[in-house]
Amino acid sequence: MFVAMFVASLIVVIMFHEFGHYATAKLFGMKVEKFFLGFGPTLWSVRRGETEYGVKAIPAGGFVKILGMSQYEEVDPADAGRTFHEQAAWKRAIVLAAGSATHFLVAVVLLFCALAFVGLPSASNVVDFVTDDSPAQRAGLQQGDAIVAVDGVATSDFESVRELVTARGGATIPLVVDRDGSRTELSVTVAEETPDGERQGFLGVAPTAVNQRLPAGEALVGTVAGDFSVVELTRLTFRGLAEVFSPTGLSNWLGSIGDQGPRDASGPVSLVGIGQVVNAAGAAGDVFAVLGLLANLNIVLGILNILPLPPLDGGHLAVLGVEQSVNGVRRLRGKRPTWRLDPSVVTPVALAVILFFVVLSLTALYVDITKPASELIQ
Repeated sequence: MFVAMFVASLIVVIMFHEFGHYATAKLFGMKVEKFFLGFGPTLWSVRRGETEYGVKAIPAGGFVKILGMSQYEEVDPADAGRTFHEQAAWKRAIVLAAGSATHFLVAVVLLFCALAFVGLPSASNVVDFVTDDSPAQRAGLQQGDAIVAVDGVATSDFESVRELVTARGGATIPLVVDRDGSRTELSVTVAEETPDGERQGFLGVAPTAVNQRLPAGEALVGTVAGDFSVVELTRLTFRGLAEVFSPTGLSNWLGSIGDQGPRDASGPVSLVGIGQVVNAAGAAGDVFAVLGLLANLNIVLGILNILPLPPLDGGHLAVLGVEQSVNGVRRLRGKRPTWRLDPSVVTPVALAVILFFVVLSLTALYVDITKPASELIQ
């Protein structure tokens, strides 16, 4: 079920991306000739006004055809003034960047839903598990007990319990627990070190995980500031992508493909791998993680699409920037600002980028099949 939901969400993400280009082009009066989901043979299409909408056989992306995107395209005189390249540079830049912008907008919506409607995962003061032969077991703590006070200090979550216990190693202190609606005071002698030998107070309980929903205002602020904000996730994702695609990162990842050891957590993941992780998180009932993963996927797509590499949107923006720079110099020299970059210069770079991502995707797919990405969250 979660795999089907993941596939459906990918289709929606693609539609939003293309709609970003479509809506901004329409807003600026450009003629949008086609809006299609997928590639290859046409399965279905319908014309509404001047735009043909449809679905192609291969659901691996989508496209919006705006009149005048190619400098060699013939334009009907009746459409003069409505082609892409006749528009002001800032309008063209907005249209090109709108696809990536929608990914970040979708990420904001997903994170808002995660924070406001699902809730932030946190450890409560309710005991989920008592370790055998631990101070907690000897004191009579039971599963389901809510620790409401430690040594006279009120506790509302597990973090406050942990901090108080950690500082009281070797001491005998009172614990107040809420058990089946009634409060009971227990006396516990806190161990002076953990089972691992760390010198700190140890009780021997595991907390029950709960989701704490945030008010709508706090959730909205949380999407742009804080540990789960789009800004922070974008920063971490950008840094992670830089490490993955660095020569060292790719070399280490490729070198680990054939070994028998555990999967390299820092390597690329295909859409199949992301689907595996989403399915595992969904099967475990972790809706917050599912929404977080989908938000992070949108951030990754937003960053990749805006990279200054043809044929990505960022590549078109880079070409626009080069043309504007050259034409700016031409204006200063009293020449007409009509210089256009020859597509034959960009084509080899575009083909190299496509080849790189195809090889990378196939290799990542092989890794996801032989070493499922779901292993990373187990």
